Amino acid sequence: MKIFEKSFTINYKWYRNNGEDIKPDHVEALEESAMNQIKKMLAEEYVRGQLLDNIKMDDTDGEDGVEYIGWWDLIVNLNEIP
Repeated sequence: MKIFEKSFTINYKWYRNNGEDIKPDHVEALEESAMNQIKKMLAEEYVRGQLLDNIKMDDTDGEDGVEYIGWWDLIVNLNEIP
């Protein structure tokens, strides 16, 4: 009997255009933002896309917040097991 197996992997990354490190207290918000944006794009049948967010959690984030940009992609793996 042959078995058909399919798996999906979603990869994403965030960074700051100015080259500065991602603020540790922004990581959880960026994770949530990525998943929300990716879910929306997957529903529109995209398999990759750009992520954008601006986070302002406290006064150290400046008046306009901290800009983040990112990318994501979906990898589909197909396996047929003899």
